Amino acid sequence: MDTTPAWQLQPPSPTSRLWLFLLLVALPVAIAAGAIAYAGDDPGPKQLIGGSPLLTNALILAGILALTLAIHWLIARAMRRHAVTLDSDGLAITTSFYSRRLGWRELQLSQARIVDLGERTELKPVLKTNGASLPGFHSGWFRLRNLHRAFVATVGGTRLVYLPTTAGYDLLLQPRQPQAFVQRLAELAPPGARD
Repeated sequence: MDTTPAWQLQPPSPTSRLWLFLLLVALPVAIAAGAIAYAGDDPGPKQLIGGSPLLTNALILAGILALTLAIHWLIARAMRRHAVTLDSDGLAITTSFYSRRLGWRELQLSQARIVDLGERTELKPVLKTNGASLPGFHSGWFRLRNLHRAFVATVGGTRLVYLPTTAGYDLLLQPRQPQAFVQRLAELAPPGARD
């Protein structure tokens, strides 16, 4: 099993982690606080704590904060699952909530190439079909601009590895060193799988 850092996937950036926090914690808490402030002293349902609106509102906000922090923790932990493993059987990709294992014969290694999405815009992920996406982070299943189905594990760079498969989808990956990754694929693949 080969998990050398040179051809591991790029980890999610601090920017994507910040977006995750803003969207999952800060925004819901701000909306809840705004809704509570807007409601003001409007006599609504029975107060939860001793008839005190202030304590009730604080309890509601604390509950929302606890829930959003728990969800944030779960998703941030899943984002750390961003790795590729090469072994004698083939390639295994793990990214957030998704994983895929492909044997050497399922990979079209002769068509593997390093692409720049600035030049090859037809390979950009544009439609998320079953995946996770934040600014600077794509994980899971997407449709590319050329309408091909792809399993994507990228963190916002433009220099990626594009690898077609015989399984009905393509791979779009962002290893730390794309050239070393493609070379390592060629080295590990059995002779019949390189065609």
